[in-house]
Amino acid sequence: MKNVLSLLLVLILTAAVFAGCSDKKDLSYAVTGTVNGETKEFPVGPYRYYVQWMTDYYYAYLSYIASQSNSKMTWTEMLADTSFSGGKMTLSDSIIESAKDQYMTYLYIDVTFDALGLTLDAEDEKEVDRIIQQDWVALYGNDGFNTIRQTLGMSYDEFRNLMACNIKSEKILDYYYGEGGPNEISEQEMKDHFVNNYVRFKYVVMMTQDSDGNEYNDTKMAKIEANKNAVLAELEKGTDITALIPQYSDDYTEITDDLTASEKESLELQNKTMLEDGLIINDKGVFSESLATYYNITVDEDIVDKAFSLKNGEYAAVTIDDSVWIIQRLDHNEKESYFTDVKDSVFKTLYADDLSAKHTDWRSRLNYVYNEDVIDAYRPEYLADLFKFSDTTGSGSEQ
Repeated sequence: MKNVLSLLLVLILTAAVFAGCSDKKDLSYAVTGTVNGETKEFPVGPYRYYVQWMTDYYYAYLSYIASQSNSKMTWTEMLADTSFSGGKMTLSDSIIESAKDQYMTYLYIDVTFDALGLTLDAEDEKEVDRIIQQDWVALYGNDGFNTIRQTLGMSYDEFRNLMACNIKSEKILDYYYGEGGPNEISEQEMKDHFVNNYVRFKYVVMMTQDSDGNEYNDTKMAKIEANKNAVLAELEKGTDITALIPQYSDDYTEITDDLTASEKESLELQNKTMLEDGLIINDKGVFSESLATYYNITVDEDIVDKAFSLKNGEYAAVTIDDSVWIIQRLDHNEKESYFTDVKDSVFKTLYADDLSAKHTDWRSRLNYVYNEDVIDAYRPEYLADLFKFSDTTGSGSEQ
C-alpha cells in the first residue's frame, strides 16, 4: 500500500510539473517568419514599442476628450468599447491590430533592405542619431530614454534600428523607383502627371453657415447672394480676382494689433499665398498631403470638378453645403515651384499601386506567424502609461 501511495504521489507531482510547463508563456520572440528558406524568430521589443505607443496615444487623446466633455467613462471602459471601430471590435483589439500591422511593416522593410544589399551611409547614420537625440533624449532626458528602452526590452542597437525604419523605407523606394531603378519614375513622367492631374485657382469663399453648422438667416443669405453677384460682375468686367479677395473672401484674415507675433506671421503667410498663388490641388482635391492624410481635409468634390472643367482665366460660382465659392482657374505651370512643391506627392502617387503590390508580396514571402503569448501578455489593458503623451495634452486622468 505504501508503494502504491508513493507511486500516486509521483504521478501527481509529475502531472503538476507538466501542467506548469504547459502554462508557461514563451515571450522570447514576437513572430516567426521565413527568410532565405529558413525559419527565423523576430524580436519582441519593436512589437512592444508599437502597441505601447498606440495605447499611450489613445489614452492621452481620449482622456483629454473625456475631460473636456465631463465624461465619466474610465480608461478600462474605453478599451472595451466598440464604438471607436463602428462596432467591429473593441478599442483594445483595434490597437493590437494596428500595432501588429505596423510591426509587420517594420519587419518586411528591414528584411527587404538587407535582401537588396542596401546600407545606411554616414549621412543616414547621422540622421538616426539626430532622431534619437531630438525626439527622445531631448524630450525625456538620457535616463528617461533609457528607462523607456529598457521597459520595452530593447537594446540601444535594437531601438536605433527601429528609428532607422523610415530611412530604410526611403532607400528601398529610391532603389526601385529612383534614377536607374528597375521601376524608375522619370522626371518627365512626374511633370506630365502634374500637368494633367493638377489645377490651380484663386477663390473667394463666403460662408453660409455659422460655426455650429446652422444656416444664416434670410437677411444674411441675401447679403451673401448680393456679394456673390458683385464679385461675378467685377470678374466679367475683367477685374483681377486678387483685388476682390480681401474685400469679399471669408478666408482672408485682417491682421489686427491684438494678435500675437506668431499669429500675425502665420496669417500674413496665409493671406500672401492666397493672393499670389491661390490653391494648387490634384484631381482628388488634395492641396496639403499632411492635412489630407491626418485630418481628411480636402477641397470639396464639386469645386474640384468645376475647377478642372474651366480653362485658364475662366471663372464660376460653386455652392456647397456650408459656403459659396467663386473660383478662377489659373495656369499651374506658371512657376516651376508649383511643380517642385508637389513633386514628392506626385512621385508617391505614381509608385503607390506598384509598391502596394510589392508590400503584399513581401509579407507573403515572410510567411509569418504571430506568437499569441506575446500578443496576450502585452494587451493595452496591462500597459502602464510609458510615453506620457498626456503631459502634453493637458489631461490629468490616471490610467
